[in-house]
Amino acid sequence: MRVNVLKNSGFCGGVTRALYLLDKAIRENSDKTIYLLHEIVHNDIVNDKYNKLGVKVIEEKDLDGLSSSSIVLSSAHGISNLTREKLNRFNHIDATCPFVRNNQKIIQASKASEIIFIGKKNHRETIAMTEDNKNIWVIENENDLKNYKSHNEGEVYNQTTFNVNKLNKIHEILEVNCPKYEIFNTMCESTRSLQNSLKSVDPRYNVCVIVGDKKSSNANSLFEMSPYIRTEFIENEKDVDKLKLCKVDSVLVVGSASTPKDVLEKVKNSIKERFPEN
Repeated sequence: MRVNVLKNSGFCGGVTRALYLLDKAIRENSDKTIYLLHEIVHNDIVNDKYNKLGVKVIEEKDLDGLSSSSIVLSSAHGISNLTREKLNRFNHIDATCPFVRNNQKIIQASKASEIIFIGKKNHRETIAMTEDNKNIWVIENENDLKNYKSHNEGEVYNQTTFNVNKLNKIHEILEVNCPKYEIFNTMCESTRSLQNSLKSVDPRYNVCVIVGDKKSSNANSLFEMSPYIRTEFIENEKDVDKLKLCKVDSVLVVGSASTPKDVLEKVKNSIKERFPEN
């Protein structure tokens, strides 16, 4: 059985930075509780690890019950300025992905009267990008644009981990129906590179296995856009037993930006051990 992990799989720079900041906060404040505003990343393996270390995941409604000396770290997905202002009274550590933060500043500085943000409507990044401006219209798919046309000037941005195939289709519709809109592709470079690597079938592999949390937008995008006829979606090496790989001699393992690299190696090794006869 040939099993390889696709290049660029695993933690992106933004996730690595967020986890570094959280680890640093834990080391430097061993006698204090670290409060995490929303999950650091959408991956239960990672979140369970920090839960066992005493990190408490909270929501915004819980902030009122914390003392001003509390250490609160906000996640890699970003926060709106409204939320950032609420956190000013605490010892706040902002772990927002720098790429997300940069895009957020660009959107907030925009003077356009019409702004569209392409992203999953209830995703933390989408909320962070749009909460400060109620006039931003969030669209998630082509159906959201049904019968929409505009001859005004406007701007278009998108979630950094959006499905690039869906994004391109939405852009094509907007170019026709909103000719004066300026379209900015604000995909994260890491996500763009990984998705581009998965755009076409590598003839060396029969099956593609996406590894990631079911809550992860990045992982779901990879699964949706996979060009392989046989594509499986698992969370970790424990799910390898669920795979049906009879008469398969080669597998490509692909990890999302929130999937630890050691999990990808465990999946790779588990597939080899579970299906040695292949």
